[in-house]
Amino acid sequence: MMIPSYIKKALEALTEAGFESYIVGGAVRDTLRGVPVHDYDITTSAIPDQVAFIMERAGFKKIIDTSAKYGTVVFIDPEHISAKVEITTYRSDVGYTDGRHPDEVHFTSSLEEDAARRDFTVNSLYMDLNGNIVDPNGGEADIKSRIIRAVGDPTRRFQEDALRILRAVRFEAQTGFTIDEATSLAMKENAKLLQNISAERIYSEFTRTVSAPNGPAAIRNNLEVVSQIIPELLIQKDFDQRTKYHDRDLLTHTLDVLAEIPLTGDGTKDIALSYAALLHDIGKPEVFTIDEDGVGHMKKHAIAGVKIAERVADELKFSNQLKHEVTELVLYHDSYPPADKKSVKLFVSMFGFDLSEKIFELMRADTAAHSPLGLPRLDSVKQIVALYNEIREENPCMTIRQLAVTGDDLLELGFPEGPLIGRILKDVLEKVITENLANDRDDIVQYVLGSYEK
Repeated sequence: MMIPSYIKKALEALTEAGFESYIVGGAVRDTLRGVPVHDYDITTSAIPDQVAFIMERAGFKKIIDTSAKYGTVVFIDPEHISAKVEITTYRSDVGYTDGRHPDEVHFTSSLEEDAARRDFTVNSLYMDLNGNIVDPNGGEADIKSRIIRAVGDPTRRFQEDALRILRAVRFEAQTGFTIDEATSLAMKENAKLLQNISAERIYSEFTRTVSAPNGPAAIRNNLEVVSQIIPELLIQKDFDQRTKYHDRDLLTHTLDVLAEIPLTGDGTKDIALSYAALLHDIGKPEVFTIDEDGVGHMKKHAIAGVKIAERVADELKFSNQLKHEVTELVLYHDSYPPADKKSVKLFVSMFGFDLSEKIFELMRADTAAHSPLGLPRLDSVKQIVALYNEIREENPCMTIRQLAVTGDDLLELGFPEGPLIGRILKDVLEKVITENLANDRDDIVQYVLGSYEK
């Protein structure tokens, strides 16, 4: 590990004062996995008052102090003002009445006691200033074996803090590791405890799961857990759509669509696209019918899906922007515009460039997860995307604001203030987009005066 200078400075200060001090948790785990480290946490045998004295003497400034509850003090190094140094005293936790936070925290001088209260073995690794690792729970071996295992009794760990159940799913989604059998069984047996966890915390963990590289596999492997958040996913398992265009059950199709969503530059998937992929066909079972030939039909499934997506968005407290994007993606994922430039321009004018691009991406992913009979539709998507890229490069007039005339111009022409102004501008925009009218002031004025009465 290339230890940042401010972390090294903190470790040296604590060690020189005669106390044990280690980098702990995710930073050590990710170092052993060979992936970039972004956050560093320090644990020490020094109690919080001693930590504060030592760190301030070393030039750090205390900014957060939760030592009375959790034994954690957070500092900044004036030379690295944007980087926080979080230091927690070795501790053991007593009681979890609320199923989330310890009732009491007891400071201890024993690293082993501190390690025993942590969630997973891969997170209970300690690294000193010189890179030496202390591994009380076998976390290093589990990393080599690509296993996620609870520390000690998994049932106890999850009953202490039910959010750990979702954390295990998220770790699987991010790493591709396998959850060990005893841990997985305890997760399923205690999944209903997630109902006691706040929506904000569930959103944070689940969002990182859905948008992670191995999210589809993690969701499938932990369906009983995930269905506590979206019950309709459980209905999708083994659901036969009874159509030649689908050669897999509805859940497999859904997860294959999610798998098709590309990774972005930071190694995760776009959040709105990820949720939309997971929810795009969520309304199908509700509207499913079978005709006299035994063929399945799911008319208006997108409309039914939007209602479920809205509920999920509200329950998980999506931002207004995320809720808007996800519900629009679900509603229009099957609404292909004709593959001609005018039609694509009209489509893009409805949603804007960015959301249109996401809709087209979801269309592509959805089509790719159909049976071979449905794959020819990919050619249509490719044509639409090519036209979209051409239009975006040209940057034509796509909004009323870009028109060569304004509402004030129409008022000056003698048209009365009111709804008529909006109708005229909307009509003009459509004709400009479809290239039936040039975005030229004189041409627009001539058209308006010849088409509308004042």
